[in-house]
Amino acid sequence: MKKVDPQSKSNSWSKLGLILSVMVVLFLGLRWFDQNQFQYNLPYGYFHYPKDQTIPFFRMGVPEPGKIGKFGIRESTTKDKSNCHSLFLGDSQTFGSGIFWKDTFSEILNRETNCQWTNVSMPGFTLENEYAMFQEIKNQIPFEHVYLVVYGNDIYETGETPDYIHFVDKQKWYTKVLGLFLPNYTWLILKKQYFDSVQKRMEIEIQKFANTNYQTKQSTPPSNEEETGEETFPSFRTLYSISPNYFKESLDVNSVSNQNFKRWQRVLLRLFSDLQTNHKKFTMIYIPLDVEFDPKRFVVYQKIGFAMDREWLVGDSEFFLALRTFSESNQVQLIDMRKIFRNQNQLLQKEDIHFNEKANRLIADAIKQSM
Repeated sequence: MKKVDPQSKSNSWSKLGLILSVMVVLFLGLRWFDQNQFQYNLPYGYFHYPKDQTIPFFRMGVPEPGKIGKFGIRESTTKDKSNCHSLFLGDSQTFGSGIFWKDTFSEILNRETNCQWTNVSMPGFTLENEYAMFQEIKNQIPFEHVYLVVYGNDIYETGETPDYIHFVDKQKWYTKVLGLFLPNYTWLILKKQYFDSVQKRMEIEIQKFANTNYQTKQSTPPSNEEETGEETFPSFRTLYSISPNYFKESLDVNSVSNQNFKRWQRVLLRLFSDLQTNHKKFTMIYIPLDVEFDPKRFVVYQKIGFAMDREWLVGDSEFFLALRTFSESNQVQLIDMRKIFRNQNQLLQKEDIHFNEKANRLIADAIKQSM
């Protein structure tokens, strides 16, 4: 009968324990390094329109040619002389999706103030994209003041949107394994690759219209029709089918989407630090979701089935409270458009989330009053 050496068995257990200890220490060490180092050093990605081209934009089916400059963003009106220079960073609401360029609040300000306002925004942008674009242009155009336009769905867009999840599902297995050890590092790498893929898709889609003939004379579009409450809202129903928690993931940043909010906040702090280092002024403009000021839309979303909170209509969401805290603790001016929008009606394009000409006028006036 073969004898088992107790000493040998003890050594095997000791080695196993040592290996497990090393693995745990390595895992925790990588997690700590990931949490405290990687996320501040990696670049963010962004996408843009094809550079140095003229492409059509549309207002209720009426085309308008838009000149795209060397940075891949639509060119703002330029002035020969101006007393100050400011940048707008934002998404489709800042860009003015669905309305003519002259009616956007940035162009209203270009006409009605002595400042030069450069609209650095793109439909679909997240704060990551906005900061990446800012880094690209900050040393190439003059400015003293940056206005960050924060839209109510910024936190949702920073997270795992359905399109981003589809992109991640197509990645190699080892990328997912890396995400277990270095979640923030992997997140930033994948997000940049995702934005690069958006750029490729955008170029393909826009190229389809490159040789399209369209009228250059701007026509007057149909007037905005007030919603009756009987619309079918197919795009909203589609959103509900893929993200029934859309509004809570946008506004309940502590109780529902804390991780996404922390990621968004890190980008905000990085932008703020950059501006402080270079002695630039900083203002935030909060543009609310329709569920924060429009009772009719609130009822529509409620009927569709979205998870809702009536306090959003009259009070402060978790997201706005966090913005206010940041503003007060860092002495950053915060323009709150909810106060104005809650006393108005018919501010949205029909069956669309984007603001119309009236809303853009209100935003422009609020900015002028804050100057």
